[in-house]
Amino acid sequence: MSSHRAFYKLALTASAIVALACGDYSRSTSPALSQAKLVAVRSSFSMVESGAKAQAVRWGPAHSRVEQSASAVIGPDGGTLSLPGSDFTMNIPSGALSAPTTITVVAKSGLHVAYEMLPHGLQFLKPVTATQGLQNTATYGTDAGNAVRTAYLPEGQDGIDVDDSASPSELEAATTYYSGPQGVAETHVWIINHFSRYILISNLWVCVESCGH
Repeated sequence: MSSHRAFYKLALTASAIVALACGDYSRSTSPALSQAKLVAVRSSFSMVESGAKAQAVRWGPAHSRVEQSASAVIGPDGGTLSLPGSDFTMNIPSGALSAPTTITVVAKSGLHVAYEMLPHGLQFLKPVTATQGLQNTATYGTDAGNAVRTAYLPEGQDGIDVDDSASPSELEAATTYYSGPQGVAETHVWIINHFSRYILISNLWVCVESCGH
């Protein structure tokens, strides 16, 4: 794209870094992590500059690119939805919904780690958490894979271009769990306050037109 002005790396905004024994979050990646020590890096919510393009994360070759979905009626007591084929789990806590609601999560078909969550526009009364295992992503074990974030795609900007670029409006508050001496990102857990379109992005951004100016 000839209008590119600059390239820069997305740095995780670490509000806390703690070493801890691996818990339930490891189950979205590999049973081998059950005895491992993980390091958690927490990043805060932020808005994205207008005109910025993020690089969407691709699935690795072992992942099925067929659309997957899960649906359930979740009430005020909360509940869980899982897509094992996408290493994805959503936990809706007690009190997040005021009435029984049909919740649907769709792992989109295609190259990228992208989810559609229904009903569109749903606002939660308490934060919901989504857990994404990273071992089946194409960037696993790389610098880009070690700086993943979750981004929200607004209405009208929900497409991902052939060069993997996307135009998110939000970066969600999240915690990424790292293992091993090299600090490989294994699991990414993010906060959901509203539905509906979320993608995983890497640490590479492109600034176009008047971005940042």
